[in-house]
Amino acid sequence: MTFILVLVIIFGGYFVYNNFFKDDSKPVSSEIEKLMQEANISKNKYSKTLEYALLNNIYDEKYLDEYADIEFQDKDNFSSILTTFLPLGYSGKEINYIMNLSEKNIDKLAEIDYVDISNYYEFSNFDVSKIDRYNSYYEDNDYSYEDVVTYVNINLDLPVYTDTTEVADPNDLLVLVNKYHYLPDGYKPSDLAYLPGAYGNNVPMREVIVEPFKELQAAAEEEIGVNFMPTTAFRDYNFQRTLYNNYVASDGVAAADTYSARPGYSEHQTGLSIDLKNTAISGSTRLTDENYEWLSNNAHRFGFIIRFPEDKTDITGYQFENWHIRYVGLDAAKIIYEEDLTLEEYIDLYVTEY
Repeated sequence: MTFILVLVIIFGGYFVYNNFFKDDSKPVSSEIEKLMQEANISKNKYSKTLEYALLNNIYDEKYLDEYADIEFQDKDNFSSILTTFLPLGYSGKEINYIMNLSEKNIDKLAEIDYVDISNYYEFSNFDVSKIDRYNSYYEDNDYSYEDVVTYVNINLDLPVYTDTTEVADPNDLLVLVNKYHYLPDGYKPSDLAYLPGAYGNNVPMREVIVEPFKELQAAAEEEIGVNFMPTTAFRDYNFQRTLYNNYVASDGVAAADTYSARPGYSEHQTGLSIDLKNTAISGSTRLTDENYEWLSNNAHRFGFIIRFPEDKTDITGYQFENWHIRYVGLDAAKIIYEEDLTLEEYIDLYVTEY
């Protein structure tokens, strides 16, 4: 019993010493202590970052207090971050924010004067080059900083059809075509296949989506007894131009832009979108609410998404279309469904590298 009591005292004392009395802020070697003495630095100023600065000959007495706030990280760019951003006016705590940025963002930040990134640095889709736009959009709207970053990244702070970009790869299954991204002149998929349509027509679409769509059709027939047929899928530039111009002639540009894409800006031209109709319904109605409920909760099982959801019109730029589905592949469709995203949001959060 006495032996056990002695062990308890010894190890208990060791624990107390290490957790309450041992001062890890003190220099850990005589070399560091000597360097601190030479620089006239008191022992209570010691930090791992200070040690690093002294050993690597980048110590600057102007930043002595800032070193204490900087969490040391064993990274190749640690030295360059200290020597670049402390002189630009960033505090030690802000240096910690910068450490969390991507290399792209660090390089961008180094090229501009000091900016406050404290509201944005934690978001993986933060883009330093857009910080002025983030701040302006935040001031003008009642959104969280996280939403502001995403919305500005997808250009919602800009007028539609004014600051547009040609898509890099129109054949990509995740190609984003909207009011800010257009297809190359004359683009037409090279792998078009045809399926029977709702009106006795043959509907062209990308071959890659034929089998997934057939599986969706079969599941709808089996599970809810509904025959979903395509009305249109691929539409070429000239078709879309005629369609859009007719809508403009009927309703005007502003109204037409809420439900029809301008030529070159329609994802129907990719061959990856399909408009559906329940063939049991006569007239212009395409789907019932019950049909849509099933479709919205099951399309992702086959790699499709509802492209223009009812509660996301401010993001997609189009009115709700319960009949319009878009193929994106199983993995993307699952995330978009589970996280209630639009394709715009998914591309920004999961595809684009910042």
